[in-house]
Amino acid sequence: MSVETPDDANPQIQLIVSGDPDRDALTNLLADRYRVVVDTDIQSVDAYLVGDRMLPHVSDALAEQKREQHPTFAPVLAVTRQDTPSLLGTQVADAADDISLIDEVVTAPVDRETLYRRLRNLLVRRRQSAALADRVVRTAQRFQQLFESTNDALFVISGDAERFEDVNPAARSLLGYSADELASLSPSAVFDHDDSGRFAAFFETVQATGSEWTNQFSCETASGEVRLLEVSGTMFEADDQPSVLFSARDVTNRRRYQEELELRTEAMEGAPMGITISDPNREDNPIVYINSGFETITGYSPAETVGRNCRFLQGEETREEPVAVLREAIENERPVAVELRNYRKNGTMFWNRVTVAPVYGDNDELTHFIGFQEDVSDRKEREQKLVLFRRAVENTAQAVFITDKDGHIVYANPAFETQTGYDRTEIDGFKPNSINSGKQDEAFYEELWETILAGEIWEAELVNQRKSGELYHVSQSIAPITDEEGEISHFVAIEQDITDRRHNEQQLSVLNRVLRHNLRNGLNVIQGNANLLSNSVDADLQRFVKPIENRAESLSQLSRKVGTIESLFSRRPEAEVVCDLESVFVELEGAFESRHPGATLSMSVGDVPPIRADNRLQAALSELLDNAVVHNTNDEPKVWVSVTTPTDNKDDEWVAIEICDNGPGIPEHETRVLQEGTETPLEHATGLGLWLAYWTTSLFGGDIAIESTDTGTCVTLLLPRADSE
Repeated sequence: MSVETPDDANPQIQLIVSGDPDRDALTNLLADRYRVVVDTDIQSVDAYLVGDRMLPHVSDALAEQKREQHPTFAPVLAVTRQDTPSLLGTQVADAADDISLIDEVVTAPVDRETLYRRLRNLLVRRRQSAALADRVVRTAQRFQQLFESTNDALFVISGDAERFEDVNPAARSLLGYSADELASLSPSAVFDHDDSGRFAAFFETVQATGSEWTNQFSCETASGEVRLLEVSGTMFEADDQPSVLFSARDVTNRRRYQEELELRTEAMEGAPMGITISDPNREDNPIVYINSGFETITGYSPAETVGRNCRFLQGEETREEPVAVLREAIENERPVAVELRNYRKNGTMFWNRVTVAPVYGDNDELTHFIGFQEDVSDRKEREQKLVLFRRAVENTAQAVFITDKDGHIVYANPAFETQTGYDRTEIDGFKPNSINSGKQDEAFYEELWETILAGEIWEAELVNQRKSGELYHVSQSIAPITDEEGEISHFVAIEQDITDRRHNEQQLSVLNRVLRHNLRNGLNVIQGNANLLSNSVDADLQRFVKPIENRAESLSQLSRKVGTIESLFSRRPEAEVVCDLESVFVELEGAFESRHPGATLSMSVGDVPPIRADNRLQAALSELLDNAVVHNTNDEPKVWVSVTTPTDNKDDEWVAIEICDNGPGIPEHETRVLQEGTETPLEHATGLGLWLAYWTTSLFGGDIAIESTDTGTCVTLLLPRADSE
């Protein structure tokens, strides 16, 4: 990009400074000598005077302008405040193509002469880089004067790169050699200190393109000190002989300073937490810097954050107490750390651990606050869950106790006290053998310890002894607890008093055995004698024998149903049990035709997913099909079976089996008994068929619904799919 040579009498300076007072003061200071452009949109001017607060907002545009004007030098003079020199580096963005963004740094307040001198030097460099060769040819006298007086080190190198033709005082001062000494040295020896061949490559590029710039040269001075140079090279002709002018500037200190600042900036940007810097000297202590961690945590970009007070993260659930603590500490310039509810840009709440500390300048005056934000939502959630879990354990009806790896009790809940009669303080540090009844042998406990020390869960029913000496039955589960390394550190035991349940099971088992045994024997006697009686009486008495045979058969079927129901409670379904409905309905259809030849069965099964059930479901479905015919008073009993997936939000998890008939319907009091789950002397079911279907469905985690109308009855079994979570 071509740029006009600046007007020597009145160069154009773009002023980019925040704050009206500073902007007005600098404008007045510069207006006598320069044409001042006050604008935040970067323009093509002779030089840029940028304040440290505005630099982050225009750094990218400045870098682009430098690249567009290159090789013409576009000088940038940065003005930083005395009390905040460390902030400049956090606001400087690297420019591409090895172009340094900041060329000079002055500290405010700066006097007029110093500012003029710095700007003059920068503008001189611009003029040199833009038209140095042409100016040497056309204005030899002016060039020589400039050559001698400029602060930059100038080297005139022969076209064959073998010798220094001329050097200015700044060059001699930079290297510590006299003009004669430099005349005896080759340029490659001076500029190839750390990389042999770099000078030759750069020199060839200058010769090929006419000009070039680099900040990668280092040289060794006469005293042995290594200095980093920023060098621009330009081709020109003097006395019809091609030469190259090297303009070198010592940027050793500036580069070290910039690298240090870049390192700090990189560390802040890469920090795994949010970092903010606010300016208490401005109204409402606004944020002037955020790192990428803050943007990650909150979702707010720098453009959405800078200039605002950090309280904008607060919301309706932010408690006033931690906010007040934070506010008081800031007002008193004290470090503080609080945890409070904040809100992200998308509206979600998170727990923010905020740490704020004051930053002081060289004169011990407060300049900024630095804040650290850490998302501790996961930890707070774990803490809340731990509190909730402890409350749940404290209030559960089951006895819970925790032991260390050696079996000493370290915790017991109130239910343990109630169940055992021991106070928690009595058994703290004791082993659970204090409640050992002696009903279990040594082999029982050996197997227990082998199981839990292997990292597995132990489950068993055993007899324990209360403090009073009373024996009681418990269902016990013991699980190992591992630490962060996966090593077992504790065991947790959960016990439920099943004494009453065991007694009820024993009573029901005995009653069931006696009832079925006596019922079966009695039915055999009744059926045998009824057959003999039927064969020996005349036709008039046959009508008395038939009811006996029918009732005996009904009681025999009832006995079989009781046996089926008993199987429901004898074993739990397997975790991975799967039932193929299509094969089940094939068997049901064949059995139905043989038992009910006068009835019609219509099935609409289709392609349905497998469900979570076993062969006990087939017995329940068979009972429902039989009931649909046996209790049907219609001359032509009809039964319809369909399998669908519900259309509500359960369609991915459940399968509905619907059995409908054209019978008289089920009495309302019977369906009410099933819905309430209990029978009374006044309201009870007339048989076990519906109870068998209800218990079977419940066994597999399903539900049953009955709809009875004047045109028939529909019984729907809702069962979980085997492939659902």
